[in-house]
Amino acid sequence: MIFEGTCHIGGQEHFYLETHGCLVVPKNEDNELEIFSSTQNPNEVQKEIAIALGISMNRVVCRAKRVGGGFGGKESRGGNLAAVTSAAALKLKRSVRCVLDRADDMISTGTRHPFLGKYKIRITKDGYFKAIKLDLINNGGSSLDLSGPVADRALNHCDNVYKFPKAVLNGRVAKTNLASNTAFRGFGGPQGMMTTEMMITEIAEKLNLDANEIRQKNFYKEN
Repeated sequence: MIFEGTCHIGGQEHFYLETHGCLVVPKNEDNELEIFSSTQNPNEVQKEIAIALGISMNRVVCRAKRVGGGFGGKESRGGNLAAVTSAAALKLKRSVRCVLDRADDMISTGTRHPFLGKYKIRITKDGYFKAIKLDLINNGGSSLDLSGPVADRALNHCDNVYKFPKAVLNGRVAKTNLASNTAFRGFGGPQGMMTTEMMITEIAEKLNLDANEIRQKNFYKEN
């Protein structure tokens, strides 16, 4: 028996306690800058500031005193704010501090990637998987950011704990007019696994079988 369907998984806001923010202190020579940023990735912030201002990376020192729970939301999204703040500090020759309020942070920094899954599966009438074709499309937003690796991880985890004797898996990133979506705990793995779980639930209803029975029949086995 062959079934086809689609599964949609929405995004998720990181909602870290401290929003994105930074303090930029210009030094007295050679356009040097010292940045204090609420980032999980000081090196990335350093690199983006240097590129934006056209100066070498060794003139930019980025420090992160503490991060707390960033959940991936501060891995790659801190550079935009830091670059703008650094440009102001360099122009004014004085320290500049910028902290996003919660609304601006949520609008501009992206979320967990929403996913669309399209499946076509061959399964026996008693619930054993034979083959699957699965297309996973993630909403990358306005720039690529980490959407490629997130798609890769979703494909790596979409089998979850189930054995598919034959499988064709495809992953794509869709560019949309939203803030660029970014890393989030699990990094694509939850979306891949949830797509398969939703598919099993839908198939069980069509076959009039218990969904957990289908799951147990298709678990990976030792050896």
